[in-house]
Amino acid sequence: MRFSKEIKVGIFAIGTITMFYLGFNYLKGIDFFSRTNRYFVIYQDVGGLTKSNPVTISGFNIGRVGDIKLLQDNGNIVLVALDIDRDVILGDSSVARLDANFLGDVSIVVNVGDITHPIEPLDTLFSRVDPGLTDLIMQSTQPITKNLPATLGNLNLLLEDLQGSGESLKKALKSFTYTSNRLNRTLRDSQDDIKETVTEFKRLSLKLNESIDEARPLITKFNTLADSLNDIRFSVTINKLNKLLDTAEGTIGLLDNRESSLGKLMYEDSLYQNLNKTMLDLDSLLLHMNNNPKHFFSPLGKSKKKIEKDLANQK
Repeated sequence: MRFSKEIKVGIFAIGTITMFYLGFNYLKGIDFFSRTNRYFVIYQDVGGLTKSNPVTISGFNIGRVGDIKLLQDNGNIVLVALDIDRDVILGDSSVARLDANFLGDVSIVVNVGDITHPIEPLDTLFSRVDPGLTDLIMQSTQPITKNLPATLGNLNLLLEDLQGSGESLKKALKSFTYTSNRLNRTLRDSQDDIKETVTEFKRLSLKLNESIDEARPLITKFNTLADSLNDIRFSVTINKLNKLLDTAEGTIGLLDNRESSLGKLMYEDSLYQNLNKTMLDLDSLLLHMNNNPKHFFSPLGKSKKKIEKDLANQK
């Protein structure tokens, strides 16, 4: 039996379309040859869930979303059908959690309950919806939005207080600018002096270092002398020191005795008065000599009468 070209083209086109449909659905996670059980979940809001979205357990794909229906007669709740592999056993406490990632992809994550009491196909799972990114942001910002009016009120009070301080702040800034300019001028005027001071300080440091280097041999000799002193018989030195202290004690005793010569010198003022009188006479003599040198240094000198006559004329 021979087929015409038109029949062959039609069969090829049907086969191609069928393979394309099966391949497209396979890429979407639909396997027409796998055996699945259907379960149902009821949500108030599916958050963008669509057919063929994956159903997972612990990150492992166990099925897909088979169908989604809006039940308007029951308060616009959403009935979602889940096609799950028959090999997966679900307990009577299993929960189908609606999960959305940061990219907006929505999937259903099943938390398997106690499988000792499994459920039957076409039963309904418990549902739960995780908060999305927007909900998390709103929850995080809720305390801030609650405190925002009080914060704005405090900010307004602060701005009102600052209005009266504006002039004072301007004056303070002006004074600070003036002081800064004066300081800059002073630094510019004193720049040469500062440089000279720094130079002199460097020179002094160099000289001090040189002096320290010169003093090092002396310090070495002093250390040697100290080492030599350690070898002296200190008993002899201590005896001499005791004798010296005895002599000093006797001298102090003479000073304390008013009848001794040193005691009279310490406690009686006759010697002081005689020395004072002598100094006054010497001062008068020197003054007389300074005013009348001819009375003393002329070749023949002057008589006593002439000297007294000159002194009388000076008065």
